[in-house]
Amino acid sequence: MTDDGTTTAPTNASGLTDDAVLISSMLPAFGFTADQMEANANVAAWREAVATLFDVDELAAGEPGPFRADISSYAMGPVLIGLSRAGGQRFRRTPETIARSGVDHIILQLYLRGGYDGVAGTRPMRVRAGDICLFDLAQTLETKATAFENVTLVVPRPMFGTHLLRVDDLHGLVLSGSSVIARLLAGHLTALFEFAPRMTLDECQSVAEGTVSLLAACLRNELERGDADADHAVAASPPLMRIRQYIEAGLASGDLSANSIAAHFGLSRASLYRLFAPVGGIADYIRSRRLHRAFFDLANSGARGPRISEVARRWQLGTDAHFTRSFKAAYGITPRAAREAALLGLQRGTDATSSATISRWMREIAPPRAD
Repeated sequence: MTDDGTTTAPTNASGLTDDAVLISSMLPAFGFTADQMEANANVAAWREAVATLFDVDELAAGEPGPFRADISSYAMGPVLIGLSRAGGQRFRRTPETIARSGVDHIILQLYLRGGYDGVAGTRPMRVRAGDICLFDLAQTLETKATAFENVTLVVPRPMFGTHLLRVDDLHGLVLSGSSVIARLLAGHLTALFEFAPRMTLDECQSVAEGTVSLLAACLRNELERGDADADHAVAASPPLMRIRQYIEAGLASGDLSANSIAAHFGLSRASLYRLFAPVGGIADYIRSRRLHRAFFDLANSGARGPRISEVARRWQLGTDAHFTRSFKAAYGITPRAAREAALLGLQRGTDATSSATISRWMREIAPPRAD
């Protein structure tokens, strides 16, 4: 960072050898570079660099040369923008990965070259050059990518939560590169990456907030248009968003219920039920949000963190047995397994400073929750 408060562009090493992996991460006060390393060390460095987000394997499988990768990224206030180039590989994000990393963000990627096939949760995905795809890091995925180049934007969940009712519906969404919306967003993302190193921190903050507002407006339209003929249509009317914000602020309260919400907003129970019918009903919505909070309480606490029973009580999730059943149904692992995975992630962070630094940065950029 320069004296005038701007971030400076990373200078990539030229003339990389065939087995070289360059990983450049220009984050305010954070970052590392691994260059001109032996092949095995390069693969290890790549795995550590992406461990916060994904488990990777099958690096460069079936390709003529050794694995290579190049990443340049900038912290723009509350978001991260980066350009990545890498050989083919398989990406996975399991419940254990989610708990181990402890990060709760939305990723948006513009593919400039290459692509992948895979599944996000239960949603099949097929992405090719020009397409834009989205992932919710609180959900599972598995993709198999060819050699690729993409622009990636990492956004803390609460920034989308002020615009969209069900942020998790973004998981696995693909915008075709032939669509007007995708072309518009592609131009914005590439310009964002180009100008990021020339912006002051104040400019980064303003531009990041404007970018998320633009993305949310476009994505909300895509979600509503795609679900127009389905039962799962996601509306985001101002009244519904105000109710959502009220729910988020009251998730820890035992008084939060359909009755209390309807009374607070002067609605009949029938009207409230109709508003939340597209997202599975008011009770399911509240329970899913409480489970989400509980999951990341467990993922972000160390060995001296709250007991599992205390987490269940904090978020009004019933008895230990009921909490365990609900948690496993939602995430595929038990609360204890999530806590153990999180502790493993903390231990890895002690042994791998770079990974720990990126994880810590991703947690720290998230705006405060409504509560």
